[in-house]
Amino acid sequence: MKLSNFKVPFISFFSFALIGLIAWFFRDIRYFALFLGMGSMEFGVRTLVIKFPQHRQLFRLIVQTMVGGFLLFYLSIVIGVNFQYPQIIFDTAEGIVTGALIQTIVARVLLPFVLGNAFCSRACWTGLFFELTNTKSCKKIFKRNNYIAWGYLIAVTIAAIILIRMLINPATDESLRRAFIIGENIYIVAVGFMLTFFLGSRAYCRLLCPFLTISGLIAPWSYFKVRTVKKDACISCSKCNNSCPMLIDVKEYAEKNMAINHRQCILCERCVSACPIEVIKVDSKRNTKQ
Repeated sequence: MKLSNFKVPFISFFSFALIGLIAWFFRDIRYFALFLGMGSMEFGVRTLVIKFPQHRQLFRLIVQTMVGGFLLFYLSIVIGVNFQYPQIIFDTAEGIVTGALIQTIVARVLLPFVLGNAFCSRACWTGLFFELTNTKSCKKIFKRNNYIAWGYLIAVTIAAIILIRMLINPATDESLRRAFIIGENIYIVAVGFMLTFFLGSRAYCRLLCPFLTISGLIAPWSYFKVRTVKKDACISCSKCNNSCPMLIDVKEYAEKNMAINHRQCILCERCVSACPIEVIKVDSKRNTKQ
């Protein structure tokens, strides 16, 4: 194998390791262990994909299940760390830093410069649920509207501020925080599952998720993207479009020999797996073949 084939795995691993070192500096060594573990799994999976590309999605979903499951069942439910967006407001009001803010800085501000919105397809537990229960049976696909997305983020922020003034801040009350962890996740899953049937695949992620709204601002400048690597080779079969859970018009990018520069691309690589002639792949630069 060419050493260049390992560019994505190595850079991904060192990105996670560096972020872990930064988190260790500001918090404690457990964060370094967490991100080093995530980086190691990402490295392992991407290395296996080089040898077994036909199992790309299976490997990715295994990693997402392991990482997402660990974050949800152990760190959230057992330890009591709330990773959902409102917790940032709760913590800010008390002047403390916990998992929600660290996740936002790491997964939604730093990591997007390297791997775009890849956290959504490799670590997010609600994203995993929506992907496994995905349906495109709705009659009309509702495209993302930035006014709705930002409006929802602002509404959640205002609701969290009002809640703090009306009740005890969940950041300082363990029992209330645990109730919010369970309640918020049930709310997201229930609302997202229902929206999917009316507004198209992975509707909550596409239309409302506050974290994707934030990371989507940075993702277009990601070092790694799904890029066209075979110039003018696209046969317009639309298999990439049919496979995309975020309903991005991948075919249009491929036909124009362009990288997918879409704010909603979660780098799940389903389009890469679906392409019958390997026109597209995750790469760090435009390396088209004539």
